[in-house]
Amino acid sequence: MLNEKWSTILLFSFLFVAFTNGLLASLTTIYYKNKSMGHLSHSQLRIKQGNATFEHRLNVFAQSLIFCFITFRIYLATLLVWLLLSGTYYLLTSLEA
Repeated sequence: MLNEKWSTILLFSFLFVAFTNGLLASLTTIYYKNKSMGHLSHSQLRIKQGNATFEHRLNVFAQSLIFCFITFRIYLATLLVWLLLSGTYYLLTSLEA
């Protein structure tokens, strides 16, 4: 039951998840709650401690966008968002017909 726009929806789902992940990584301390300090970069550690500058946050945002292609969590979240959007799109188009 894939619609004809499945690839477009998948692409926008991936972009949305990657961008949201980058924002969460660069703006919230909750993102690093269960990570030990030894596994964090300098900028991530400053965000976790709450004393990060704009440059640190921008650095973490850019890193998370670059490394989103090798993060399994991003692909899993993309799959869930894609399924939700595809199902919603299918329901809306079937109601119109």
